[in-house]
Amino acid sequence: MTNMKLFDHYSFRARLQPALLTLLPAAVGIVAWTGPGLKWQSALWTLFGTAGGTFFLAILARNLGKQLEPGLWQSWGGSPTTQLLRHAGRGNPVLRERWHKFLSKLLGKPLPTLQEEQADPEAADDIYNAGIKLLINKTRDLKKFHLLYKENVQYGYCRNLFAMRSMGLIFAMLGSGACLAAGLWNAHIGDPKIYPWVCLAVDLVFLVWWIFTIKSAWVKVPAFAYAERLLESIENIPQLKGTRSAIVDALPLVKGRKHI
Repeated sequence: MTNMKLFDHYSFRARLQPALLTLLPAAVGIVAWTGPGLKWQSALWTLFGTAGGTFFLAILARNLGKQLEPGLWQSWGGSPTTQLLRHAGRGNPVLRERWHKFLSKLLGKPLPTLQEEQADPEAADDIYNAGIKLLINKTRDLKKFHLLYKENVQYGYCRNLFAMRSMGLIFAMLGSGACLAAGLWNAHIGDPKIYPWVCLAVDLVFLVWWIFTIKSAWVKVPAFAYAERLLESIENIPQLKGTRSAIVDALPLVKGRKHI
């Protein structure tokens, strides 16, 4: 079997696993015809991994997710972090003021005022995005920002899985068709077996899951959760701790809204 230690935690969770889930219904369709537990199936998977197949799948999921992301953010009205930083955005105004203060220190320049944002929204977004890029570079310590990292993994997983939705639907339909054909063929030759029908049920569950669960709204929840954690992490950057953190005092004003 492929050595998963070749992947770091993020690549395995957020990139490889969505790709493998996408292909799983097709593998289930093969099992419906060949039966479970055959040695050649394990050998084929080992060969696939050795030839770089798992790396290809991880890269494919990542690239599709990155290509999808700009359009996804645009459909939401902007990237989640930008929305939280806008004066007219969905974030809590008390926390927004706090985040602006810290980000201005990180950028070395004041963030746009309400009037400046209204006069030139694109320029204001450019400044917000520049601050977020600097903030991301300051929060790469996985031990110190462990909660932020977990939210990032969850967002990456959901984004990449959504990016592979079309492929997932195709493989689920093909797998279901293969399972149905295997069950009917075995009945036709007088050798009925239960596992093709079990495989069909599994693939139909996948098909329903892709249709009704894996949608833009499903990605939006972890995206905004990551955005909130990222902006909250600004309080833990040593060079920005000019004043005592007031985020704890402000938290009761937040109504539990999850947010990038």
